[in-house]
Amino acid sequence: MSLGDMVVFHDYLYRSMTETVKQQVQLFNTASAGALVLTTAANVGDFSEKASFKLIPNLVRRRDAYGSGALTPVDIEQLRNVSVKVAAGTPPIRWEPQQFAWIQRNQEEAGTIIGVQLAEAEIQDKVNIAIKALVAAIANNSMVYNAEDGNVELADLVKGAALFGDHASSLAAWITHSKPMHDLYGSNLTNGQQLFQFGTVNISQDGFGRRFIVTDSPDLIEADGVEEGTDAYKTLGLVEGAALVENNGDFFSNVETSNGKENIERTFQAEWTYNVGLKGYSWDKANGGSSPTTAEIATGANWDKIVTSNKDTAGVIVSSK
Repeated sequence: MSLGDMVVFHDYLYRSMTETVKQQVQLFNTASAGALVLTTAANVGDFSEKASFKLIPNLVRRRDAYGSGALTPVDIEQLRNVSVKVAAGTPPIRWEPQQFAWIQRNQEEAGTIIGVQLAEAEIQDKVNIAIKALVAAIANNSMVYNAEDGNVELADLVKGAALFGDHASSLAAWITHSKPMHDLYGSNLTNGQQLFQFGTVNISQDGFGRRFIVTDSPDLIEADGVEEGTDAYKTLGLVEGAALVENNGDFFSNVETSNGKENIERTFQAEWTYNVGLKGYSWDKANGGSSPTTAEIATGANWDKIVTSNKDTAGVIVSSK
């Protein structure tokens, strides 16, 4: 395979990855009812800050039409929502050019296959990171309904949604592991429609109007969470826009050829970044720092609640066997 062929290989890999990501992201955002939003941006620096105005409490007062007393002003306050930039990349992917010539395979086909696989892995990584951040922030805010005495049932989801009080109807979707989802199926929940499937992520809808996003993300499992030897499963009830994952459009990749071994080798490596932000929570720049590790994203203390009411946050957790 000539160096010119490798340019074609690289071009096909990048184009197939980009096209796959664009197509699947649009489908995902629609099918998830906007609970997890995957989008593009161009965030500069380690963090992205967006300002909004805090809800003014007791905005309407009772006025004495015959009074003349002084009033205490109420200040307009701004909320600072901070999303954090996450750095991602691939390991070096190594192959011997002679391998392709030996089996008479087309470099365009190879590039397309790797590109599609990388697109799937990238989307799953973003979904998993968003779930990791949501579990950490919501649990740290104690918006958790404990149903760990048994398998999850629809009644548990109703009680979990009740943590939002009169805002319960704003919960648009449930993100759940397949284990509690099958428990719900076993309790005669009918799956009305399959809405989206990509890799290990599946989205369906029940008769109550809320979407079920089914993915076996490791962050939906708490080892020994109920008791030693028994896992706890976290089902997330999320509002629209609960998590926003913004691709920064800085994908960079390189193909390198190296000598010195029995066969000439080539490696492909790529890197990129994206920002993660949560509704009602802000990344704590002092505690969490920049370019966070996976463990730091999963630390609840690194996500500060910035709104007054829990009803204005990302959602709730139902914890079960």
